[in-house]
Amino acid sequence: MSDFRAIILGSDENAYGAARLFYEINGVKPLLVCTRPLPVTEGSTILDTEAISGIDTPEVFAEKMPGIIAREKAAHGKVYVIPCADYYAGLCIKDPETVKDAENKFISKELYEKLETKDKFRALCAEYGLPHPETKTVNFEERETAADGFGFGYPLVLKPENSNSYDYLHCSFEGKKKVYYIKDREEYVNTVRAMTKAGYKGALVAQEYIPGGDDALYVMNTYSGPDGKVRLMSLGQAVMEECAPGMRGNYAVIISRCDETLYAKVKAFLESVNYVGFANFDMKYDARTGEYVVFEINPRQGRSSFYVRGGGLNIMRAAVEPPEETVYGKEAALWSAVPKCVIKKHCENEALKREALELWKTKGAARTLFEKRDKCLKRKINALKREWYSVKTFNTYYKNKTGSD
Repeated sequence: MSDFRAIILGSDENAYGAARLFYEINGVKPLLVCTRPLPVTEGSTILDTEAISGIDTPEVFAEKMPGIIAREKAAHGKVYVIPCADYYAGLCIKDPETVKDAENKFISKELYEKLETKDKFRALCAEYGLPHPETKTVNFEERETAADGFGFGYPLVLKPENSNSYDYLHCSFEGKKKVYYIKDREEYVNTVRAMTKAGYKGALVAQEYIPGGDDALYVMNTYSGPDGKVRLMSLGQAVMEECAPGMRGNYAVIISRCDETLYAKVKAFLESVNYVGFANFDMKYDARTGEYVVFEINPRQGRSSFYVRGGGLNIMRAAVEPPEETVYGKEAALWSAVPKCVIKKHCENEALKREALELWKTKGAARTLFEKRDKCLKRKINALKREWYSVKTFNTYYKNKTGSD
């Protein structure tokens, strides 16, 4: 099948994984549209890059994207637009006219607001029987005064309302993280003061801490067609989570899993709210209740979504060639963003460690950044640097990954 081209928004690891999946389907190089190419995609021979200053802002996006889509449609017949970061997804959803000529569609602005607004999201979860942690949204003006008023005590989880927002990505301060595990009031106050001093004024989300280590974390990636019917679902269990301060909240190693009860519950939710497009669920298994607690739903495929391919499914193919019935991930397979030695040395769950290493030995590991057909040596070296840098970060941070370092 060659009568389409993918336009991928972004140039990070997620974008490279999406490009690999599309290139596998029809052999046509996807087009990465981004502000600038990053080392993990720069020079790749399986994709093209178009760098546009300010394309991640509403004004430039609205000005440039319709013309890019029209140009690619004229050359290739059909176009799929795939955002690889929350702010790109937000641009597509909030201004649907800019991407109306793409084949794939997005959720409505109304549903997007419910998913993004924490109190509305919590109510939505409650309505459809999805367990959700106790949550409080903290506005800029009440950051410090909120320290004593969460209602669920310490320890707690703290994060920006959108850790991938432009404002948070572009502020800088010592100890900056994607997700903060706060052990007491003093650590909370010090953390919010550092954010304020750095100029970040966005809302924060404080959540009840659900006990459990990395092995209690789960992720699910799904695709729903324009008719709202779920076409693909894939569940993964975290073996290890990233531990460098700026990477916490991202997965480092995943084994794909199957849970038919959970699949049925999530599918019913998605189809009831008329969800359209890709979705990425972050969850944690609560051993106290035997249920999966949903933290958030992102309107895009996840950064680690290449684990789906390791399990035998191509999530992008579901968009291009929708199956008649829902396809479920069932095969246990390994995805890893780190070398094998990191799993051997740092994985704390011995049973998961043995399973991960056995899967690597017998089936290999799906690794997003390593594509044999990509002939760019410089890009491959950059990917190796990125992977082996993780050896240093795990040696430095992993034992204290939930602390303040």
